[in-house]
Amino acid sequence: MGLFDFFGGKKKKAEEEALLQEQLENDKKLEMIRELKEKHETIGWPSPTRINPVRVAGQEDEILEDPLTDERKAEIGEMLYEDEISTEAIRFLSIQELLFLLTAQERFQKEAPFQNFEVNHRKIYNEILGRVRDAKMLYVLYDFATGYPFLDHGYINIYSSQEYAEQAVKVFEKQYRRLVVRPCKSDNEAESAKDRRSFFDYLYYLGVEHFIVDNGYYRAHFKRGEIVAAPGDWGGATDNSPKNPALVFAMLDFLGEVRWPVKYDKRMEVLAAKELRMAKAAQAATYIIPMQHEGPVEITNDGRYKFTKDTKIRFPEIKSKNEKHFLPVFTDGLEFTKMFGKTDFKGAVFTFSDILKFVGEKDGIIINAQGEKIMIPRERMMMLEAAAMQAQAASAAGKKPAKKKLSETEAAIQSAMSGKGIAAKASEEAGQGMVELDDDAPMTELPMDNQEELELTGGENVGSASSEFAPEE
Repeated sequence: MGLFDFFGGKKKKAEEEALLQEQLENDKKLEMIRELKEKHETIGWPSPTRINPVRVAGQEDEILEDPLTDERKAEIGEMLYEDEISTEAIRFLSIQELLFLLTAQERFQKEAPFQNFEVNHRKIYNEILGRVRDAKMLYVLYDFATGYPFLDHGYINIYSSQEYAEQAVKVFEKQYRRLVVRPCKSDNEAESAKDRRSFFDYLYYLGVEHFIVDNGYYRAHFKRGEIVAAPGDWGGATDNSPKNPALVFAMLDFLGEVRWPVKYDKRMEVLAAKELRMAKAAQAATYIIPMQHEGPVEITNDGRYKFTKDTKIRFPEIKSKNEKHFLPVFTDGLEFTKMFGKTDFKGAVFTFSDILKFVGEKDGIIINAQGEKIMIPRERMMMLEAAAMQAQAASAAGKKPAKKKLSETEAAIQSAMSGKGIAAKASEEAGQGMVELDDDAPMTELPMDNQEELELTGGENVGSASSEFAPEE
C-alpha cells in the first residue's frame, strides 16, 4: 500500500465518520421534533376566543368565525419547528396568519418548549408590529359614549381590516356598547419629517399606552411606545406646553363607565373608584386657559403668565343647559385649538390652584369643552384643593394616614383603584391608571385587570349611572 493510499484512506474514513455523525444528529433532531409535535398535537391548534371577560346574562358567548382553515394552520404551523424562521418567508403571510403563529407558538411553549423560542418569537412579533406601524389605514373602534377610541380594560381595539372591525362591533353591541368603526390614517403624510405625526402620537395625548390588534380573532397586544416615542422624547426643540395624558385617560375611562347602561356586581364601587382617580388627576394637572389681557404681562418659557397689579385680564365662560356658568380649561394644545384656535383668545398656562382663584362667582370649570366636557363644580374644586394641601402637609411632616378598618364599599373601591378589582388597573399615583404589562407577558393573552367573568344585565329599564362630573349626553 502506497503512501497516497494510506493518507487517502484515512481522509475517506474521517469523512465517513463525519457524515455518520451528521446523520445521527439529524436523526436525533428529527426525533425531538417528532416528539415535540406529538405533545403539541394533544393541545391542538388555537382558535379565536372571547373578545373580553364580559358575559351577558341569558346569552351565550359569541366567538367570531375562525379566519384560517385547519389545512392552512397545519401548513404554516410547520414554520414553528424550524431552527430559525425565515424572515423572508413570513413576509408573505397575512397579518392573521402571523397572529395565529404567534398565538400557537406561545400556547405550545407553555406545554412543550421550543429550543429557539425567543429568536423566532421576536421575528414574528416584529413583523406584526412593523405591519401595524406601516399600515396606510387602521380601523379603530370609537365609543359613542365619549366620542373617542373605545377603552376596554385599558386597551383600545385596532383592526387590520374594516370587515374584522365591524364584526367586533356586533359582539360589543350585545354587551350594550354603542361603537362605530372609524378608518384612521396611520400618519398625516406631512412632507417634513418634523411635522410628521402618526395616529399613535395622538394616542399619547389620550393617555392610551396599550392597544390590541384584531381582538376577537387571532390577536396580540402592543405598547404605543413601541411604535412612536412620547413627545418629550422626540428630540430637537422642547415643547413645554401642558400635556395631561393620565388625566385624559382617566376622564375617558370614567365617561365610558358612567354612560354604559348596564348593571353588574359592585359597579357603583368601581365607578366611584374611577371618578376618584379622575378627580385626583384633575387636581394635579396643569391646564391651558383662554384669556385676553391689557397691560404688562410676563410669559415664562413654559407658557405661564405673570401679571402685575396694572394687568387687566378677561376669561371666557360657557353656559350649560341649566343656566350654570363654567370657565373652560384644556388639557393640551389639541383640545384648546378645537375651540379657541381661530379666536382672539390666547392660551395661558395655569395650575389647578391658579384656576381656583379665577373661577370667582362661576359655578366651576369645564375640561375640554369640545371633547370630554367634564364639569367640576366650584365646591368640589375647593374640596379637592384642600385634600391635596392636607396630603402635602402630611407628607412634608413625614406622617402616614392612620390605618382603619375598611367598610365593604371602601374595600371594593381600594381594590379597584389598586388594580385588584374589576376597574381598570390603576397606579396609586394620581391618574396613572393604565393596564400593566410585563415585558415577558404573553402577547396574545390579554392581562385584564380581572380575569373573573363579569356578568352584565342591561336593557330598556337600565339607564346610565349619574355623576356631578359628567354632563348629560
